[in-house]
Order: sequence, then structure tokens, then C-alpha cells
Amino acid sequence: MTTTLEHTATTTGLLRGEWVKARSLRSTWYVLGGSLAGMVLLGLLFTSTADTGGPSGTGGGPPGVDFAQPLTLALAGYNLAQLAMGVLGVLLVTGEYTSGTIRSTFAATPRRWPVVAAKAAVLGALVLVVAAVGSLAAYAVGSAVVDGMPGLGEDGVLRVVLGTALYLTAITLLGSALGWLLRSTAGAVATLFGLVFLLPVLGGLLPGDWGPDVVRWLPSSAGGSLLRLTTTADQFAPWTGFAVLLAYVAVGLAAAVWRLRTRDA
Repeated sequence: MTTTLEHTATTTGLLRGEWVKARSLRSTWYVLGGSLAGMVLLGLLFTSTADTGGPSGTGGGPPGVDFAQPLTLALAGYNLAQLAMGVLGVLLVTGEYTSGTIRSTFAATPRRWPVVAAKAAVLGALVLVVAAVGSLAAYAVGSAVVDGMPGLGEDGVLRVVLGTALYLTAITLLGSALGWLLRSTAGAVATLFGLVFLLPVLGGLLPGDWGPDVVRWLPSSAGGSLLRLTTTADQFAPWTGFAVLLAYVAVGLAAAVWRLRTRDA
């Protein structure tokens, strides 16, 4: 009984400590606030210029956006938000190594995996809430601006809107895992950029008979299936693709715990 109470107290203390760390950094709120504002403003920009020309009569926008779908257009701001939130995941880990506060954390916690789990839980919950608000706000703004926006009750729409928040949360946790593994802000951010943005582009240059089968296994391509109303034969089903993205996150965090056991700081 005493052991259970001590474990609960330790877990609660770790969660409280990670929350204090996250909220006390101005960069946390700058990134989250900027991501939220960016999702809404970019959604407003793309939907409000949807009939001014460009691909499919939309006036242009980020690559990879299906301009035939008002819903996708309204949520297109996630393309930039995923990088910003992924970088936040990196910084909340590597910042502790840079400042040296990670030594105090490890000194107070004999086991390493609870530290990784607590940071992931706090970061994931925080990002999920902010991203959900941003996705719903971007959808609401897009619905007010563009004609033909499907309702939340229509097939797949609510899944895409809330799935955007789930996707952004997973990318943030992937950034956190890379931060634990590499312990270098520049290295982790570069790796995240390569995984999320660069590799899918390079994958598009692969031969058409097997290239798509490779690309769909990449983190952003697999998880991105959750953000599509419909998927093609060379894409994962929405929840299957998201499960693949979560597998990347789980493997990354497990590898981080293993490395902490061999060399924590």
C-alpha cells in the first residue's frame, strides 16, 4: 500500500513538474499561440481567395493541398503548424540539456522512463487541446467564408477536423522523441524536417511502380491519411495510417528510454 502511494505521489509530482516547466517557458506559449493563430489565419486566407484563380480556381496555396475540397483548404494551416509544434517538442527536451536542469530532474527520479512518459503526457495533452481549438476555429472560419463547406455531421468531416489535432500532437511527440535521442536542437529539428517534409518530396521521385508503397510508410504520409476525406489505393486507410504514425512515436520514445538507461546526461 505504501509503495502504491509513493508511486502515485511520484507520478503526480513528475506531471506537476513537467507542467511547471512547460508553462514557465515563454517559447511554449509563443509557439502554441502562433500555431493556433496561423491555422486560423491561413485557413481564412486560403478560403477567402478560393475563387481568385490558381489551381482548381483557388489562387494557390501550400503544395499537396487538394483545392477541390473546402474542408482541406480551411485546415491547410496545419502544414506550417506541424513544423512549429514539432520544434516545440524538440525544444522542451533539448532545452533542459542546454540549461543543465535535466541533471536535477534525473537526480530526483531514480528511473528514467517515468520522466519521458511524464513529459510526453503533459506535452501531448497541451498540444492536443490547442490544436483541437485551432482546427475547430479554422473550420468555423472557413465555413463562414467559403461556400460548399461540408457539415461536421457529414461522413468523415469530424474525423478530419479532430484528426488534424491528433496528427499535430503525434508530430509534436515525434519531435520530443528526437530531442531525447539526439540531444541537439539543430540535429533533432533537421531530422524532423527531413522526416516530415523532405522525404515525402524525395519519395515522389521514386519509380511509380513501387515508390508510392514506400512513401505511404513515411510518418507524415501515413498520419496524413487521417486528414483526408477519401484515400486512394496507394494510401493507408485513415486510422491505419494514424496507427503507423503512432508506431513511429512509440518506437522513438522507447529508443529514448533505452538511451537514457545507457547515458542519461
